This record gives sequence, C-alpha cells and structure tokens, in this order.
Amino acid sequence: MNPRIKRLALALLAASVAVVPTTPVGAAGPGHTATTPLAGPWYTPQELKALITSSKASFAQKKAILAAAESSSIPTQNGLLVYEAQVGNHAQLFTIKADGEGARQLTHFGDSDAVWAEWSPSGDQIAFERDVYAGAHVNHAAIYTMDADGGRLRSLTPKGLNGRPSWSPDGTLIVFSTLHYGKQATVSVMAANGSRARRVVTTPLPCKRWCGLGLESPTFSPDGKRIAFVWLKKGGSAIFTTNATGGGLKQVTPWQNTVADKIDWSPDGARIAFSSPGFGVRSGVSSNVFTVQPDGTGLLQITDSRGGKINNGLDSWSPDGKKIAFVSNRTGTYEIHIMNANGSAVTQVTRGPEAHHAAWGTHP
Repeated sequence: MNPRIKRLALALLAASVAVVPTTPVGAAGPGHTATTPLAGPWYTPQELKALITSSKASFAQKKAILAAAESSSIPTQNGLLVYEAQVGNHAQLFTIKADGEGARQLTHFGDSDAVWAEWSPSGDQIAFERDVYAGAHVNHAAIYTMDADGGRLRSLTPKGLNGRPSWSPDGTLIVFSTLHYGKQATVSVMAANGSRARRVVTTPLPCKRWCGLGLESPTFSPDGKRIAFVWLKKGGSAIFTTNATGGGLKQVTPWQNTVADKIDWSPDGARIAFSSPGFGVRSGVSSNVFTVQPDGTGLLQITDSRGGKINNGLDSWSPDGKKIAFVSNRTGTYEIHIMNANGSAVTQVTRGPEAHHAAWGTHP
C-alpha cells in the first residue's frame, strides 16, 4: 500500500477514537478542539486539512476511508520483466515472466536499437530509448512510449540525444538524460506526453562525441520528491540525488568507487541499488550489486563475484521490494537473473541472446 495514503487513512481511523469518548465538546484542552485530531509534525498541511475534515465523519465512515485507501494503493504484485536483447544487428525489447517463461518480442526495428525500457507505475505502458546510429556512434536518440504489448508507439523527443527514461510514481512525468555535445549534459523532467520539459541538473559537456561524461540513469524516489542519478566525470562516477524540482544536490557514493550504468530506488524509498565498478573498468575486479541508503550510509554488498571474469550489473527492484533483477555472465553469456534482496536464491530468467537493462513491472 502507498505508505502516505495508509498513514493518513490510519490516522483518520484513529482520530475517530481520539475525539469520541471522555472529553466533552468544548472541553478538549488547550491547543485543539474536540473535532481537531492530534497530529504530529509528520503530516503535510494538505494531509492535516484532510485529517481535520474527515475527523468529523463517523467511525463507520472512517473504516470505509481506510478500506478505500487500501484499494486505491499502488499495486505491488510482481509482473513481467521488460529487457533488451540482441536480434540480428539491433537490440530489441522483450517481456518475460520471472520464472523465465513466455518471452515475447515487442519491438522489431530494422534501423535502430530499442534499449533502457521502464514500466509505467500502472503497468500498462513502457518508456524506452531508441538509438539511431551513424557508423559506430549514435546520432539520434529519442524517448518513446508504447503499450505493454508493443502497440501504439509514440515519440516524445523527436530531436537531439535523449534517453534513460524513468517514470514518476504517479505516472504523470518522465525523467530522462540529454547529451548536447559541446555544450552540456542534463537531467530533465517532462510530462508523460512529452510536453513541458524542464531541466533539473546541468553539467558542462565540452567533448564533441561520447567521452565518458554525462548524467545517467535518473530515477524518481517512491514519494516523487527526489531524483537519484549517476554523474560521470573523468575522475570516476558517483550517485547523487536532487530535488525533483531542482536544487538540494547531495552526493551518495564516492567518486573513486565508480558506478556501473543503472541504478534503482527501492519501492519503500529506503535504499538505492547499484553495481560497482563498471564492467571491465578495473582489471581483475568483478562488478557486484550493492545497496545503500539515500544519505550514503549503510552500504551492503549483495553479490560476491571476484577475479574480474564474472560480473553482476544491477537492473531493477521487484515491485514488492523483496527481489532484485540483475544481469550476470555467471552462466557464460550475460543473462537476466533474479535474487532475493539479500542476495540469496539466485535464479536465471533469460536463456538466449545477451540480455540487459531489465525493469520489473506489475503487468501480469
């Protein structure tokens, strides 16, 4: 259940007890009235207003409010994973069940790659990046959305180099990265239909083509207030967070540890998952999956490969927060695997062309 909705609903239910029995109306004591429930500092002004208004309802009505909050919460069942895999000359998107059954190809582009897919919170849409190459370099990257079955393709960013899309928790916004060579790299937010784009973080990008600099893998916190992303510099890479409206920049991991390409915020907002170092960045050192608290404390190593031959790259938390999807070459080629959030019970999901960048959604 959405923690904020549940918190408010429980408070509404509790308020019916707090205002009923022993204190007569007009004798509630200093600072509040009999119809004003006690509220702690953890309520927003909007929540407090709703709490005060709803406290006048009957006990039965408050029970109905709690039931409605339960039914309106964001679903947490684990559905299909969407991922990219090589088909001929291009990467295409597929969906698959967590048990490895029912793989289905969604895209069939003959001139471009479909990569970096992300499920919408409702599970009925997928956002992804479509890359068009000129020789060995991408000369156009656009963010698209499509239905869960691959239908109704829509281009949201027809110009420039835009990618790495991720949805806001309410599904109304998409955060993404942009490379404007010779000028700047940005993390921006736009409406889910591609309108009203605004920059959130900007950094200089002096090189004329890909040079290992930029802002990667932006992802919203579950409450929608913060955005985590990977900042790539010549001295390394690190996870940062920022306010979703801009400002409030905070560093989460140190530069020297380096971060592989994808990160993901846990559904409860308590941890950010990532992998480090990047594949092949350090000779003889394997990449492994870690989680860390958003303030940079509580680092936990989840996988434990060593020697540099086996690598593990973070892909996605499961919607219920109990499992993690990751890519690994532990069986030979790079394939999608899943494990419990503590690293136990690893199982292989894909068995075919090399696969990567899985996102776990709620679509059944």
